Amino acid sequence: MDVSFNPDKHIRNIYRSPEVKLVNSRDEILPGIIGRVGAVEIMDIGVEVGVDRISMESGSRFELHTHPGAHILYVLSSSGYIHIDGVDYQISLGDTVYVPANYAHGIKTNLHVLEPLEILAFGVPHMPLQSTERMTLVEER
Repeated sequence: MDVSFNPDKHIRNIYRSPEVKLVNSRDEILPGIIGRVGAVEIMDIGVEVGVDRISMESGSRFELHTHPGAHILYVLSSSGYIHIDGVDYQISLGDTVYVPANYAHGIKTNLHVLEPLEILAFGVPHMPLQSTERMTLVEER
C-alpha cells in the first residue's frame, strides 16, 4: 500500500476539529468526556495509526477497559490518575504513558482540580473515537 502525503487529510488541528462524544462498549455515552479527532491514516503495513485529543471534565472517568491496540497517552494539561494493576498512578502535564494492547486500565480526573484533564491518545491500531469497539469494559480482579 502506497500512502502519499495529503495535507487536506494529514494535517488536523486537535483544538478546532469537531467535538465527538465518546461511548463505551455498551454504546453508553461517557459523561463529561469529549474527543477531537487528529490525523489518522493506514500505514504501509496495513495498520491504522492515529491521534486524538480527549478532554475530561473534573469528576469524569474511563472505567477499567482494554483496547485492541497499544497506545501512548500524553498529558496536555491538568492532572489525574491512570489505574493499572490495582494501583492509581498520578499523571500530570507532560507525562507520557505506554499502555500495551489489551491491557486493562482506567483513567480518572483529580477531584481536587477543576481544570479539565486533557490527553493526546496515540493508537496503533487506531480506533475511531465514536466506535463502540474502541474500548471494552472489564471487571477489576
